[in-house]
Amino acid sequence: MTTFDRSDPEGAIAAAAKRVSNWGRWGADDVLGTLNFLDEAKRAQGARLARRGVSFSLAQRFDAEGPQKGWRRRTNPVHTMLSSGLDAEFGPAEFPHGLGGADDVVFMPLQASTQWDGLGHIFDHGTAYNGRRASQVVTSEGDRLTGIETVADRIAGRGVLLDVGRAIGAEGELPDGFAITAEDLEATIAAQGETARVGRGDLLLVRT
Repeated sequence: MTTFDRSDPEGAIAAAAKRVSNWGRWGADDVLGTLNFLDEAKRAQGARLARRGVSFSLAQRFDAEGPQKGWRRRTNPVHTMLSSGLDAEFGPAEFPHGLGGADDVVFMPLQASTQWDGLGHIFDHGTAYNGRRASQVVTSEGDRLTGIETVADRIAGRGVLLDVGRAIGAEGELPDGFAITAEDLEATIAAQGETARVGRGDLLLVRT
């Protein structure tokens, strides 16, 4: 287990960043990072594991009540109807033959909840992934190089669910603010069995 010098937090963070850095690993032009590990063989492996066609939702509600609480000036979604049933019933027909339709718009921070972060999300002393200048990667037009759209066709493979809440929590849940450690993840894997072991290129989902 790695220990950190709490008397020098900035130095500890710099040392950790250097130890786990993947800059240059796949060449100077790389924009994928460790998603390079999620290759065709890994996706085929995941597809072979399907036994049932059961689906379940991981979604959460996005409305005026949540999930945001104002941190970093993030607001909850603002939902506005552009046209509704009132327009269809009492307004002029929008389309031939009296056809109409509802249309709406949503304004919200892109980090209103959990999300896939592109490699241009975090900078280290003004430097972006692979040693690029942050100002040349993310501009007022957004991430022009390493946005999450670069991996739109890649995020499919073998998924592993580690139910940490059930493994070590009281009554199946962890308290707010609980910091999950590597030891907690290992304990969960041990409790769930060998099929829960996480391999290179796997997609990990942690339940709290």
